[in-house]
Amino acid sequence: MEISNPLELTAEDLAVMGQVDQALATSALTLKTVAGTIFPIAMYKKYGRPGYYEKYAEMLQRGKAANTWGTYAHRMISRPGKEPGTTINPLEYLVNKLANEGQPQRKDGVKAQYVSTYELSVADPQEDLQPQLEVGGEIPTYNPALDMKRWLGLPCLSHLSFKRVPHENGYAVDLTAIYRSHHYCARALGNLLGLAQLLSFVARESHLEVGMLSCLSTHAELDVSEWGGVSKTDSILGV
Repeated sequence: MEISNPLELTAEDLAVMGQVDQALATSALTLKTVAGTIFPIAMYKKYGRPGYYEKYAEMLQRGKAANTWGTYAHRMISRPGKEPGTTINPLEYLVNKLANEGQPQRKDGVKAQYVSTYELSVADPQEDLQPQLEVGGEIPTYNPALDMKRWLGLPCLSHLSFKRVPHENGYAVDLTAIYRSHHYCARALGNLLGLAQLLSFVARESHLEVGMLSCLSTHAELDVSEWGGVSKTDSILGV
């Protein structure tokens, strides 16, 4: 899926969102809660950057259910550092790297404007998000130390790739999200909203325009039972 303007919501979009929220009511899910696992937009609006980082960690510490892996939002802002007992904030690294002042300069003093070295994924975020010239950056959403022995309850969002691309107003940032597994009825729309919120944050804080949002699901399931069965799903989809 590709969304050229992920922050635009039409009247038709809002109507569909209302239908989906109503269909999900029996499963205690809402689009807002699903989106918030990727990016807590309300907390960011209230506390700003960097304030929301600490507030979100405090909230999750109080509210995280036992024996769960947490949220994508928390994994993006808190990862173990190289030194024992230390932590790093990969999302903060990413924002600083994307920003104009984070761009490396050529020998002639002109900023090099690298396109594809901004990643949120599965390697070493402390190493890969350092402002090196031609090395990609990674922020894990999948953590092998915690996840590789699980059969169920794994994070479904595997990889986030940000690209700094030319734009009519200077530069924009595109986001591509890769899901290892995607439940389209229960999660997809809420995930897209959360990804759009994350992209908006990254663009705003790195002083770039919001670009395209793309989503690739390597396995997708139309879990119609979440919306009350085939007939109700058909009515929501306008079939």
